[in-house]
Amino acid sequence: MGRKKIELKKIECPKEKSSKFSKRKKGLLKKAEEMAVLCDSDIILLVFSPTSKPNLFYPHSRDEVQLQEDDKVIELGEARELLDENTSILR
Repeated sequence: MGRKKIELKKIECPKEKSSKFSKRKKGLLKKAEEMAVLCDSDIILLVFSPTSKPNLFYPHSRDEVQLQEDDKVIELGEARELLDENTSILR
């Protein structure tokens, strides 16, 4: 027996939206971590919450994480600052 298809529709209630986001984010982070382990790859996942708050996920230690931008290496702290600047521009 197969799974039943469900219709995807936007959630209007802010409380319900936040709750669903938290639950689904946990599942997404788990899948990203599994993929990093199984494929022996480096994964960085950037997810924006319904309130436009950025969530940065990296399964490995913070010291190992570096982001590349315009031929220069950016440490995670700098990346967070850039991310905060860019998200404030998007609002």
